[in-house]
Amino acid sequence: MCDNISMDIQSASVNLSQTRLQEDAAVMVQAKALDSIKEQAAAVEKLIASAQPVTDPNLGQKVNIVA
Repeated sequence: MCDNISMDIQSASVNLSQTRLQEDAAVMVQAKALDSIKEQAAAVEKLIASAQPVTDPNLGQKVNIVA
C-alpha cells in the first residue's frame, strides 16, 4: 500500500509540475502578444497623427451605388 501512495504522490507532483510549465508558457505567449499589440497600436496612432485632413468640400457628398 505504501508503494501505491508513493506512486500517487509522485504522479501528482509530475502533473503539478507539467501544469505549472504549461501555465508559464501560456503567460509568456500572452505577454508577447500584448507587446505586439502595443507596438501595432503605437504605429496606428502615429499613422493617424500624420494623416492630412480632407480639404476638398466635394469629397463624400455623393455615393455611387451602381455596381
